[in-house]
Amino acid sequence: MKIIGITGGIGTGKSTVAAMLRERGWPIISSDDVGKELMDNDAEVRAALAGLFGQDVLLPGTVNRGAIAAAIFGSTDEQRRVKKELEKVIHPRVIASNLAWLESQRTAGSPLAAIESALLYEVGLEDGFDHVIVVDAPLDVRIARVRERSGLSEKEVQARIDEQMPMQEKRSAADFVIDNSGTLDNLRNAVQLVAMVIEALPDPEAEEAEEPSEQ
Repeated sequence: MKIIGITGGIGTGKSTVAAMLRERGWPIISSDDVGKELMDNDAEVRAALAGLFGQDVLLPGTVNRGAIAAAIFGSTDEQRRVKKELEKVIHPRVIASNLAWLESQRTAGSPLAAIESALLYEVGLEDGFDHVIVVDAPLDVRIARVRERSGLSEKEVQARIDEQMPMQEKRSAADFVIDNSGTLDNLRNAVQLVAMVIEALPDPEAEEAEEPSEQ
């Protein structure tokens, strides 16, 4: 089974790319969705959130994401400290959940499976993928997209962008780069082309299984 990573910066459109690949039939899990599910429903995670941010951050069946974001995104030492503490709680659980999902896809006989993760490179997971797709877009377009959907100020969006690895570094490390600066049709065409190439590539796991053992 080929394991594909889908990543990019905030506002680049990686979730849109993932949705198009799902329409094509690719099984895809979103690390962001897994993290949200854990914060909303995992008792241990919610207890840790209350310890980090106060009991008021917990809401029935969900959390105050705005309060959490305000506490972790910024340039102060305290924001950086709390962000690291939150990552210690969330990241190992998200990785474990993703690995379990990959195994379920392997058991089901899926020829490939993809994980959408904004922080794929930041947390050093790139070596776990056979191919990584990076989605990119111009900075002004990214800021406008995030502001439109979130209501954040330009300064707040820029602060979140600054928390992530520079896009040029992600592009340089990627196996495939999809430019999302044009129309939706342009994006769809680019996605389909990359998908066809990846689907045509050999499966590393199958090749390993076919290698004769040394006598």
